[in-house]
Amino acid sequence: MTVPLPLNERPALEAYPFLTVHPVRYGDLDPNNHVNNAVIGTYLEIGRTEFFDREGIRLTAEGRGISLVHMEVEFHREILYPGFVQIVSGIRRVGSSSLTFDQAVFVDGVRHISASTTTAQVDKATKRSTPWNDVQRAKFERLMMR
Repeated sequence: MTVPLPLNERPALEAYPFLTVHPVRYGDLDPNNHVNNAVIGTYLEIGRTEFFDREGIRLTAEGRGISLVHMEVEFHREILYPGFVQIVSGIRRVGSSSLTFDQAVFVDGVRHISASTTTAQVDKATKRSTPWNDVQRAKFERLMMR
């Protein structure tokens, strides 16, 4: 596990190359009337999926797929209903077949969740990681967190 940055040293909302807005659904709530911690994983997945879609990066073509291989989440504030979440994502590291993302969930511009997620490209037939090609790597470069 990495040592987390203090909250006041985290990147601002505007520092992330990708942002999507998603409604908080009533079904996202737990008995404490705030968004269930399991739903945060779904919000982060929405962020990564829409990130790839917007950039035209198709990870499921040509016999390839993408798998989540690691996720670290910090909960700073509860998320309440009704409302909207701002899900932000940026690439921190490109490995031979993996991507590590810096992700966060904001509400009204205030950070509620910080996360680091790593995905790997896999060959669907062998279920083994498969390297990024040059076209993919070129697209990733402009989506890096600076």
